[in-house]
Amino acid sequence: MGLQDFLELKQEFINASTPETDELQGHYAVRLVTGFLPGIRFFSHRKFFPDDVALKRGGYNEFLGRIRIGNFKIEPAKSILGDGQQVMRVNYNGPGNPFWLRPLNDELKKVREGYYLGRGIYIVAGRAFNTFYFSLEPE
Repeated sequence: MGLQDFLELKQEFINASTPETDELQGHYAVRLVTGFLPGIRFFSHRKFFPDDVALKRGGYNEFLGRIRIGNFKIEPAKSILGDGQQVMRVNYNGPGNPFWLRPLNDELKKVREGYYLGRGIYIVAGRAFNTFYFSLEPE
């Protein structure tokens, strides 16, 4: 992905709205958004947000229709990047997740009805880095 593509995705993210906690329910297809290619879906990746996600019970990632990894909790919050964005944070820092997944936080914004743009943010040595963008669409 070129710098221009990354900047365009960043601007689209900034212009999007913050979703409500209870609007994220059910299964969502996850696609890596590169900016110059169609969204790429690896191993049938999807996220599951249960009906009670507003109670902070959280959800999980699923691959190949049966492999669950990456339990998470969601909450509205200010972006970890410190850019003033209000986001829906998907936090993986919880028990049961592998050590390499715990420093990941996804941040979600609603681009339009049924389409969400997310950015994956890793925290390394106390610093946050936006490492990729992805989309979510209900299945």
